[in-house]
Amino acid sequence: MLTIGEFSRVTRLSIKALRLYHAKGLLVPSSVDLRSRYRHYSRRDVERAMVIRRLQELGFSLREIKEIVTGCQDDVEIAEHVRAKLAEIRQTIKDYEGIRGNLRSFLDSVAETPASSRIHVAIEEIPESRIAGIRFRGRYDEVGTKFAALFRAAGRWAAGRPFSLYYDGEFKEEGADIEACVEVKKEIKAPDLSCRRLPGGKAATLLHYGPYEELGRSYQRLFEYCREHNLATQLPIRERYLKGPGLILKGNPRMFVTELMALISG
Repeated sequence: MLTIGEFSRVTRLSIKALRLYHAKGLLVPSSVDLRSRYRHYSRRDVERAMVIRRLQELGFSLREIKEIVTGCQDDVEIAEHVRAKLAEIRQTIKDYEGIRGNLRSFLDSVAETPASSRIHVAIEEIPESRIAGIRFRGRYDEVGTKFAALFRAAGRWAAGRPFSLYYDGEFKEEGADIEACVEVKKEIKAPDLSCRRLPGGKAATLLHYGPYEELGRSYQRLFEYCREHNLATQLPIRERYLKGPGLILKGNPRMFVTELMALISG
């Protein structure tokens, strides 16, 4: 028989851990002196302790280990528990990958604005992209709730900054035709969500700094430039939100940065 100190050295389990295992009925000493309360362990206890330590290394909780050592007779039976644990870990990894994607999206949304001070219209070639979008009719300030639903559906497959497509050629107080969009790495499916290729092309672009309520003056600059250069703008107009309200805090509207994009011909 081994004392608890000797048993601790043999099994490489701390005395604190051995007392916990005893209290939980996981590893009960072969004998306990009624007067001194000293614990003594047998060779069979050593074998059980080694099994417990190995199962801990495999990531099993004490509750799971107790179930295994109580109900399993050999490695074949233990293998079933290991398979179930492996499936659980795979699902946990998948869940954490989704969380990681959401965290990265959050960090992207609060990152510093790209090193650009462009406040004038520029002509750029916009590449085709795969997007997920939720199209609706309503008010312009309702697009935020659509983005929240969109990012929940897209999860870790979302890529880049969110943007809106505006299909009307005029301002509407109600019933505006709007689509909340985000680029995605692969095709996804969800209720009320459209996943497709968004055509690219030559576009007139401009960065707007400040609140959304002041977007009108930037649109004026964009449309005047196109008219001066005999460029016809095409619907839908795009607004890409480089820096705006966060997922948690609303932020300072004076710090918002919005990129206006209109495909052009001519």
